[in-house]
Amino acid sequence: MLQFPDRAPGPQPVRWMRVAADTLTFARFVAGAALALWPWEPSVQSLALVFRWKLLLWTADAADGVLARRSRTPPSWIGRRDIWIDAFVTLAAGIALARAGFLPGLYLALWLSACVFLYLVRPVETVLLAFMFPVQIVLVAQAALRRLPEVALFALWVAALAYLDRRRLKWVIEQFIKGLPDGPKRWVWSWLPAWLRLKPEERAQFED
Repeated sequence: MLQFPDRAPGPQPVRWMRVAADTLTFARFVAGAALALWPWEPSVQSLALVFRWKLLLWTADAADGVLARRSRTPPSWIGRRDIWIDAFVTLAAGIALARAGFLPGLYLALWLSACVFLYLVRPVETVLLAFMFPVQIVLVAQAALRRLPEVALFALWVAALAYLDRRRLKWVIEQFIKGLPDGPKRWVWSWLPAWLRLKPEERAQFED
């Protein structure tokens, strides 16, 4: 299978790629707002539509990351806030699930409140990643329990993304670990296998 480099060849920045990446990021924000405000009905059809919508947003997230890295340009204002867009879109998906009857709204509100408190105490990206994880799991689990065919597509999507963009996966893992307290951080690093760790040259692609 062909793989494309994370950066465009040559030393020159590719401005249109940065513009495309930022446009996708902003589009995800708008789509997330629409996802939360849509008048969902309590039905399996609503769950399937939320799942498809979220899969499209996950794909856009992966695409804007690749475009941003290949652009060879400094992170833009919206690019530096990409994780906040991710968290907002995840919250929107949680609200959609609650409105469709697949996630108790009280649970979502309590989890959001707990994560906001944790972020005020320890303002690190780890808290945002921790907030997103269970909401994503609920969406996939609800779809799997109802045997939606979209789940098989999601499994293929995850496998393809993990293979083609595995450096970003390793970067997300590293960002999560970096925000942990010192004790848990040392413990995770002690057993994390080398193939899930970023190499210095890979890390540089995300730090430029």
